[in-house]
Amino acid sequence: MRDRKLIRTVAWLAAAFIAAAFFIASPSAADYLVLSYGTDRVLRFGDDGTFKGVFAGPEQNITKPTAIARRADGRIFVACFVTQVTSYIVRLSPSGEYEAHVGTGDYGFIGGLVFDQAGNLYISDSSAWWVNKLTPDGVQTVLNSGSESTPSPAGMAFDAQGRLYLACGGANGKIVRWNADGTFDRKLLDNPRLVDVAIVTLQGGAQAIRAIRADGATSGYYLGWDIEGNWTGPYITTESSPQWVNSLLHLDAARFLIVGSNGVYRYELTDQGPVTTLFTGLIPGLLSSPYGIAWVPDEVGSANTLNYQGRLADSSGNPVADGQHTLVFAFFASETGGDPLWTSAPVSVTTKSGLFTTTIPGVPPSVFDAKDIWLQVTVNGETLSPRVYVSSVPLAMKALRAL
Repeated sequence: MRDRKLIRTVAWLAAAFIAAAFFIASPSAADYLVLSYGTDRVLRFGDDGTFKGVFAGPEQNITKPTAIARRADGRIFVACFVTQVTSYIVRLSPSGEYEAHVGTGDYGFIGGLVFDQAGNLYISDSSAWWVNKLTPDGVQTVLNSGSESTPSPAGMAFDAQGRLYLACGGANGKIVRWNADGTFDRKLLDNPRLVDVAIVTLQGGAQAIRAIRADGATSGYYLGWDIEGNWTGPYITTESSPQWVNSLLHLDAARFLIVGSNGVYRYELTDQGPVTTLFTGLIPGLLSSPYGIAWVPDEVGSANTLNYQGRLADSSGNPVADGQHTLVFAFFASETGGDPLWTSAPVSVTTKSGLFTTTIPGVPPSVFDAKDIWLQVTVNGETLSPRVYVSSVPLAMKALRAL
């Protein structure tokens, strides 16, 4: 009962001091966008794996996202699965705002997206067993691989010479390559059930191929070859870290992230062997069935931080005992129901005589483009009701964006 009294008081406080909140610039480290197939969302994480909020969701036309790529101008492209013949790709602004559907909208399961230096988007369609090339002006063609099949095409990567590498899955998995001029080169190697590929630059400047293979829920592998497909290693078993591997993102030759059904794991290759740490596990209601990851620089999305101050008291107006409480903030475009425009990571506050000061980092400016905005606060796991209508903060935010 004490918690319920506390929550009612916080709801009143939110209404009282939200108008006094303000935004300041708050630089952050590099971030990562992780696709949540199970919740129709693109989530943003800091370099240390800290959840920083929902980057995009159903209101930006995100449905069962399967692949993601960032264009040189900062725009984000997300492949969404509907059926084997009606899947599509959406283009988002650098801050996560919906801009347009791109391509034909009749794709199957898209296993990979990648851009070349000219801004052409390559789309691997595992339902049709081919790779599409979509030019910036919207012209789409299918890459010719001659007599070489490309079963279950998935992840792709470019090398320094502009050659395209494709990982193919299934029992007849392989890696194939196209030349920089778009002509098909050859099959480089055979290896079953490959799901993603990366090109790394080793010490000394040589390039090499890295790929991941999904043999089962607990049987994933990280594998290595030289740039011409000759086996070199490493050979690393993921052993459920993560399960059902599906995406690989290299940070440099020795550090990389692997996405799987139970989360994202960070790997570092050392002389003593690979060091594995959990980057992020599943987050109830937010991260479910992770499927794809992209790196974004710190200026992508919002670097704005909401300063938030208040006082926690019980139903009699007495300050709560000094200590820690956990708050989660979410903005909505409706008073009840609907999906959040953005959700914060859990914020821990420490009260002194009931008073506290905290920040809500990484609030996207696009949140305040909605005609009406409501704030929902969750305290120690319990959600406030009703939501609080926000009025003056959007005006301040839009003024800041005009600078």
